[in-house]
Amino acid sequence: MYFLIFLSSILGALIAPVFSFPKFVIFLPFLFFKKRECFWILFFFLAFNILSVVNFNGEFEFVGRVIQTNDSYSLVKGDIFYNGKWKKLNVLVGVNKEIPLGDIVYYYGPFDAKKYSYPKVTLDKNRVIVSPYFSLVRNIYTKTENFRKKILNYSKVYYGLFGGKVKDKIYSDSGLYHFFSISGLHISLIFAILTSVLTFFSLSDLSKKFIALMVSFLFLISCGNNLPSLRAFLYLFLVILFEKLIPKMSKIDILSFVGLFFLFFQPFLAYSLSFYMTFFSTFGILSVENNKLKPLAAFLGCAPFLSLFSNVNIFSIIGTFVLIIPFQIILTSLMIAYFFYILNFSLIVDFILKVSLPITKFIEFISGIFSRFPKIHGGIITYFLFSVLFFAFLLHFGQIPYILKSKSSN
Repeated sequence: MYFLIFLSSILGALIAPVFSFPKFVIFLPFLFFKKRECFWILFFFLAFNILSVVNFNGEFEFVGRVIQTNDSYSLVKGDIFYNGKWKKLNVLVGVNKEIPLGDIVYYYGPFDAKKYSYPKVTLDKNRVIVSPYFSLVRNIYTKTENFRKKILNYSKVYYGLFGGKVKDKIYSDSGLYHFFSISGLHISLIFAILTSVLTFFSLSDLSKKFIALMVSFLFLISCGNNLPSLRAFLYLFLVILFEKLIPKMSKIDILSFVGLFFLFFQPFLAYSLSFYMTFFSTFGILSVENNKLKPLAAFLGCAPFLSLFSNVNIFSIIGTFVLIIPFQIILTSLMIAYFFYILNFSLIVDFILKVSLPITKFIEFISGIFSRFPKIHGGIITYFLFSVLFFAFLLHFGQIPYILKSKSSN
């Protein structure tokens, strides 16, 4: 049921710019109170529709703090001076520049809320004044930024895997760019690698998971706290938590719960392609029990949304199988190198980076091969074709529609 509630919440937020319900209709679901599924689905649909109504234009004064950042974009949360007093702005605003996490942003100028985009507002970067706010989070991010500059001198593969933005066309054309875009995959790999390493120590299962989760959290901050990696971290945290508190809760329900959490704080994520790609690729993985089919399920989960802004390389599924182990090796090497970098053991860092270089060359070679393969042209037709294919795949191999499946078994 959680997944259907998640979908109804997205739908409610999506139609808000076109049609928004008046607030009093939030009581309408109580007419269906005895039918729990109908009640909750309708309630969340109306609630997120109402929450998603934000229309403001004009010149305002704004002060906020950076909560997400990467090579070319930052998201800021803060307050706006409106009608003679400061009010919390329940909308994240974007700035087209990299600003360290936690820094204070001051802005005075036009605010134009766009209807069908995320974020709703993008500030003119030439009017933005940034003031450093020294904190542990900022120190972690800036320390990692210095490490990224160092590893870029060795390989762009290193740089891309540790939070940098790789702009070489071969990686996007190969369909393997998801390895170079810090995502849930990186958080999951780090968590899995660390829990495997910690099996050699006499620790409880919960302690091992907690340590792995804390290191994953540091990686999350160091790479800018972006949406896909934050989704993966929260998902892993709730999986560990619910194993003890609500053991019967399925992983798909937990993923849906995380999605609802994101939408509650930012309903406008309903217009973010990154939001759909990270959630539906993960949904595909969780819906399929056969491990060999999981990469295909992840690809089909994000392919419809990928096709809306680029061509799709279907052969990238094979490339993912070929490179998954090399990428795990490189990511492990980078984590070890980063640990020694923090301890100022430069010789050890250089040694690790040099030893791992042949693997980066192999990754570049394979990516180059797959970049030459033919691609399917993106567009709205391709979007619907991939959506149908994803649904058909899950009907046959997965648990969707799992609500219908459970009802048929009754």
